[in-house]
Amino acid sequence: MARRQPSKLTSHYKLPPSPQLTRYLLRLSKPSLEKLVFDWLRTPLCAPDLSPIDDDLLDVGYDEEPQETTLEEAEEAYKSLTSRKEFVGRVFEREWRGGLTMHQIAQVDMQYLLDHPSSLKWTASELVLEEGRKPVGDKLPKFQPFVFCKALLEIMDPMVQCHPYYISHPTLPLTIVRLSLHDPYPLPTLPPPTNQIFYLAVPTSSPHLFFTPQRSKLADICRKSLPIALSSHHRRYDIISTALSAKTLEALVARKGCERGDLAAGGGWSVFAVEGEGAVEGDPLEVSRPRKRRSLDAGMGNGGGEGKKRKLIAEERFGKSATVGDGSGLERVEVKLREVWPRGKEVPGVLGAVDGNAGKGRKGRPKKDTAPVTNADEDAPLVDENAPWKGKSWMPNVDVVLEGTHVFAGVRTLVEEGVFDGEKIPTWMTGEEGKSVGTVKGGTILKSAAAASIYEAPADTRRGRRKTS
Repeated sequence: MARRQPSKLTSHYKLPPSPQLTRYLLRLSKPSLEKLVFDWLRTPLCAPDLSPIDDDLLDVGYDEEPQETTLEEAEEAYKSLTSRKEFVGRVFEREWRGGLTMHQIAQVDMQYLLDHPSSLKWTASELVLEEGRKPVGDKLPKFQPFVFCKALLEIMDPMVQCHPYYISHPTLPLTIVRLSLHDPYPLPTLPPPTNQIFYLAVPTSSPHLFFTPQRSKLADICRKSLPIALSSHHRRYDIISTALSAKTLEALVARKGCERGDLAAGGGWSVFAVEGEGAVEGDPLEVSRPRKRRSLDAGMGNGGGEGKKRKLIAEERFGKSATVGDGSGLERVEVKLREVWPRGKEVPGVLGAVDGNAGKGRKGRPKKDTAPVTNADEDAPLVDENAPWKGKSWMPNVDVVLEGTHVFAGVRTLVEEGVFDGEKIPTWMTGEEGKSVGTVKGGTILKSAAAASIYEAPADTRRGRRKTS
């Protein structure tokens, strides 16, 4: 009689041995494999098969009955192995020759994530109440991993088979939830691909969520189900983006961690986020510009020179943040500069105001569509994205991308070396804005609603023209 396939993807469901499953375990280092295997030997959910195999019959002969391997003997056997391949080979040949459960596979993935903190890309999102207000105090969701996972499975049950697994991070104040997403039928026989493993990190006492931006139809369903699973009968939540991404959870916790809200205490404000030894005493509002200037003059008077002055300026702009090895670095910052410039000959470099050949064709004839428009044209829009030569002002499209192992630490080094003027660089270059993606206007990163309005085309009231967006 054929064995009936289970209808639910439970923690006891086993994936049979396969080359893909072998490679799954070989990603781990030998100490991590030892840790997991010794834990599996003592965990009932991962109970090994200690019954004898065919080789045991040959060892004892046909006259004797082979005995089951004890846990102590299995542990001693694993301790005598010297390589990862021997470890994985014994796992699938002896104790777990029937395959690994979904619980064991989730543990392998989670151990790999802890061993390689920068192996995934994380995105920070913010929880808001249904009416648009930000939750504070007792209005923050009381995150209980078991209740949350149960609610999420009930929401996705008709469309997605999901296996949840969660742990408390060993060093950070957050809970990591791993969601293995699969099609409803048939149940899987191989480990899930990368785009079907959805990670969610929930920091303690924070209105933010960190998750991996996976691209798949199952991951999209899971993302849309998150606010429903977090909501209750008396309080509904929604999730909005914060335009902050990083490769480590440490970087996100430093900016959107416990009770931070929008106040990430980045840049020069980071000195007031230090607790214990090295904390700044007094009210931050009492610190004024003249006091800072006197400290710079004092540094110059002691024979420090320009280098000492630049380091003092960098310390004021960056504070305790943006130092090499602090573990909270961003690898990429991308902004769109949308600064508005007035049109006219007094502005250098604007549409041929300086270059005499600008605005001319190949034979020296002026182009009709590049003729400057004076401010006397009252009907012209302020900025026309589709036809920038027709507006009263000009908004160039400039994208700035900063990349490196620690972007803000690199900017701080350039300030100390005199490449950047530390007194004039904008706040988004010091990490004070707490964003890695955004639109800059007026020197600061705009919020999503304000940034979206920049790209709205002006209404055209002339007949025969359709309004576009």
